[in-house]
Amino acid sequence: MASNSPLSQSPPPTPDAVVRLLRGWLSRRVAPEALRWLDAETDRLRGNGDERRLPIALGLAARKVGRSELGLDTGDCAAADRLRAGWQPQRWSTDEAARVLLLLSTHHDDDRAFAARVDRLCATAEVAEHVGILKGFAVLPAPTLLLGRAREGVRSSMQPVFEAIACRNPYPLDHFDAAAWNQMVVKCVFMGSPIEAVSGLGERRNPDLIQMLADLVAERRAAGRSVPQQVLDYIGS
Repeated sequence: MASNSPLSQSPPPTPDAVVRLLRGWLSRRVAPEALRWLDAETDRLRGNGDERRLPIALGLAARKVGRSELGLDTGDCAAADRLRAGWQPQRWSTDEAARVLLLLSTHHDDDRAFAARVDRLCATAEVAEHVGILKGFAVLPAPTLLLGRAREGVRSSMQPVFEAIACRNPYPLDHFDAAAWNQMVVKCVFMGSPIEAVSGLGERRNPDLIQMLADLVAERRAAGRSVPQQVLDYIGS
């Protein structure tokens, strides 16, 4: 039976496990000098309490490792899903993977400090950096402490920022309450984002959401506007 409650999940993967996976993928996609830079920054962030270094490294990531496709195969995707059910990094770019790796390197067994760091970064990052960080919510530690920032992400009017949380990201499935979940799915239609890209759309199908979408469809039809077929299929119209 579909549920409109956040799903109960096992603890998130350890930062070290995610870092190892991301580095392995990046090692196949970026130049040796880029990987050396990333390793040096990772080591520095693990051992250095200087909070100024992380924003600098995040800003340099695209220039250092590029913005190419991460290029994952079916085995890589299976490994990602085993580590974190529902994780879909196959659409990540190399700079996004590097940014999440760098961010994870600053977790020193202090969830509150880490969540506060993420919050500050999201508040000040440029769009591409912000998108990468939000995609990383799928595998970041302290997920419940990141809820406020995730909700802020789906309130964004910038489609890349909105989709970084709303689409192909299991975070909302696991942590959004009924109202937040329904509003996010409906906003996908307003934003022109594909609702079929919402992780767990079937699991959290519920009468309130169907009614909200049906009302939206009626309004659009009355105004002579088109409605994506996926929305009509989802509500059974």
